[in-house]
Amino acid sequence: MTLDFISGAIEVTEKEKIMRNMTSGSKKLVAGLGAVLIAGSVLGGVATSAQAAAKPDAAALQYMVAEEKLAHDVYVTLGDEYGLRVFTNIARSETQHQSAVARLLDKYGIKNPTLGDKVGVFDDPKLQKLYDDLVAKGMLSLQDALEVGVLVEETDIADLKEVIAGNEPAAVDRVLTNLLNASYKHLAAFERQLN
Repeated sequence: MTLDFISGAIEVTEKEKIMRNMTSGSKKLVAGLGAVLIAGSVLGGVATSAQAAAKPDAAALQYMVAEEKLAHDVYVTLGDEYGLRVFTNIARSETQHQSAVARLLDKYGIKNPTLGDKVGVFDDPKLQKLYDDLVAKGMLSLQDALEVGVLVEETDIADLKEVIAGNEPAAVDRVLTNLLNASYKHLAAFERQLN
């Protein structure tokens, strides 16, 4: 996952680029094929969307479950330090997020890299360093701790958007979209505390 993304930019999908370069006759052919596929699906045919047939990106889901654990662990640690309800409430929510992604891993037979890991312990050295750095910053002051919450949620939002933009099965998109919506709420909660 990457932290680099362009805020507010309108992304043009490959499909839109292709459609812009097609002739009118080609567009009609594509539209007709789409109608045939839709009709086949509606009438009980075997035609399905590529997305519905796709297998999930195992590495992306493994990263997402670890990222949800990281958020949980950071919030538990900072909640213990400051006793602020926003940390404990959101940590509880992150437990549910981690469980939701873990269920997807189980559904698709993908290994869960977080099983058995204690709070603050990560198999991935990069995530371990990130956890350590975030907690160290958060321990400087309550202001820093809240800023860490904002950073974690902004990063989670960017990563969720990236995975959702990929070719994931509908079940994965549904779960990750729910997590995305919750992350926006978490971000707003931390920003309210800062104001």
